[in-house]
Amino acid sequence: MAYPSAPYTWPCPPIDALGPWRNRQLRQLARRLLDWPHPLAPWALHAWQQVREPLARVLKEAPAVFLGSLALPTIAAPLAGGDLIGAVPHLLLELARRGVLGEHGVFWGAPVYRLVSPALGADRVFSPPLVGMLFQNGIVALRPTDEWVLAPEPDARAWPLAHGGWLLGADTNPLAMVELHPDKDGNALSFGEAPAEQWVTAIDEARARIATFAPELAAEHAQVLAGVVPVGTHGEKSLSASYQEAIGLVYLSLHPSSVTMTEALIHEVQHSKLNLLSWSDLIVENHTQLYASPVRPDPRPLWGVLLAAHAFLPVARLHRAMLEAGSPDADHERYLAVCELNHEAMEVLREAAKATDAGAPVLRGMDELERAMWSERAS
Repeated sequence: MAYPSAPYTWPCPPIDALGPWRNRQLRQLARRLLDWPHPLAPWALHAWQQVREPLARVLKEAPAVFLGSLALPTIAAPLAGGDLIGAVPHLLLELARRGVLGEHGVFWGAPVYRLVSPALGADRVFSPPLVGMLFQNGIVALRPTDEWVLAPEPDARAWPLAHGGWLLGADTNPLAMVELHPDKDGNALSFGEAPAEQWVTAIDEARARIATFAPELAAEHAQVLAGVVPVGTHGEKSLSASYQEAIGLVYLSLHPSSVTMTEALIHEVQHSKLNLLSWSDLIVENHTQLYASPVRPDPRPLWGVLLAAHAFLPVARLHRAMLEAGSPDADHERYLAVCELNHEAMEVLREAAKATDAGAPVLRGMDELERAMWSERAS
């Protein structure tokens, strides 16, 4: 069945609906960085004043490199989460790795507790913290006689994924333990009882399923999904999370069912997409009003109901494609259950949601897609 176009919910190639929003969000993040809106302690302010002008120069001379660096979750998450002093050294490290810091480099005078780089597989912890680092192209002077040549670490703490992004062995998100779900206690990084290689295999297998049955969605995931933080092995319990402040960062548990992991990845990347749009504009005007949610035991703001429907519509389409292809993993009952969930959530949105100008095409696409799928399911 040919389903209606639903940009921002299901990709509609060759149109890149998300690209302009991502560029806008990264430019907002750059402005927040250079015009930091929060007060700083005198020592932090002094250190920041020494690097602000060089960073502004890099943004002007190499905007693609600068914005691409901000897109890394190890940089964007602390910066958007309010931790300027934690974010700046990671940004300088990435700019040094990419060779755009100029002939003399940039000196950072505040304490550095940790330096994380997924591209280098690095997670260097300094105890006590090091005060004063010179970031140069390809090299970081940690101490007068200690230089870190920016090459891949022999004992990597980040593992590249087959379809893009990394499995992360270090998390710099200051909000990781902030949890709104009543059945969870935050998202502490943990490999649980499995080695990193098992995690990589499971994530790659889940994403390969998306590539097989929803190639356009897989292409979008390659664009959006930057990192996966492992949050343990919990048997039959699947846990996942994402944050508006960390676009493209997914917290995920290792589940014995590859299909369940596929669902979780789709679910959280969908959240990243709506979170990306909400950086610039509200999607619905009455997003804080409480309503019953089909996927949560507690009353949810309308924004939460919207997130649920937006996340599970592509899950239903994936299951439909698996059924149509006769996949051995196809589950007719699960497909029907997800359709029921989507219909319940969309009925709430149809009745209650007051879409903004920016949100109208999102809601319209979701509405048309769900109506088509519900009609097909009913018949």
